Amino acid sequence: MRSRIGLMVLAVALALTAGCSDSGGDGGTDNGPAGAPVDVGAPLPGNVKDRGKLAIGVKCDYPPFGYIDEAAKNAGFEIDVARKLASYAFGDGNDVELTCVTGANRVSFLTTNRIDLIIATMNYTEERAKTIDFTTPYFSSGVKLLVPKDSTITSFADVAGKSVISTNGATASLWLTQCMKDVKQVLFGQTSEALTALKQDRGDALAQDDTLLLDLASKNPDLKVVGDSKAGSPWGMGVRKGDTAMLDWVNAALKKMQAEEFFWTEFQKTVTDPNLQQQFAKFVPRPGNDLSYPTGPTLVC
Repeated sequence: MRSRIGLMVLAVALALTAGCSDSGGDGGTDNGPAGAPVDVGAPLPGNVKDRGKLAIGVKCDYPPFGYIDEAAKNAGFEIDVARKLASYAFGDGNDVELTCVTGANRVSFLTTNRIDLIIATMNYTEERAKTIDFTTPYFSSGVKLLVPKDSTITSFADVAGKSVISTNGATASLWLTQCMKDVKQVLFGQTSEALTALKQDRGDALAQDDTLLLDLASKNPDLKVVGDSKAGSPWGMGVRKGDTAMLDWVNAALKKMQAEEFFWTEFQKTVTDPNLQQQFAKFVPRPGNDLSYPTGPTLVC
């Protein structure tokens, strides 16, 4: 059984430097033995069916959602979701090609047909929805700050005029650009680089999704999470604009996962700390707990 939360920053950096593409292997054993495809209530798109694999863009440096574990395998909550989709499509969770993407390149990987689907910690925004189509939500989070344990920063107001680390294309960076124009952003391509920069005092704080920061703080006792949540918005998967067949199939599959309590069950396996679990109990679709996108702008100052 792969290690769930045992990410080592150096290992991630090395894995990403070498590149990442996982075509299955033994990483899909969580879904049990191969069986028959599952009728989710909508037909699998013909091009995907003919190929025999789902091509999905995932995060590889974003624990506990998508990362490379100590066995050099893709692991995390979103990886489990990706493999569940493959098991619905083909009867085998191994029938998936996982490609590492970042906040900056995930949409271009989709629009240039390198992948069929984005499952990569992507908040819904009106701007993104002009370029891609979003599935129904499968998680929700907001942006907070990670700072050294002895930092006097306790809120976003405290970083006015200071240097804040983030990653290219992330919701945190977009919100800071729009709402805190006096902040000097120090941007990186990977979470591992951003974390290293914070530890080297190259910025006063690291702004990112609260789920990621809580996980990083739990592994780094010299760091803490502060600030009220900003830019809160559900996460959605991304499909190519106008790809109705793919959108309908994925939405039907997500509805089935929700009815089967798959999201909450897998989240508890991924995040084993009971205190952290309870903070996010309402942030996944469950029977009787639907998530929905806001009707107005999400990057509200």
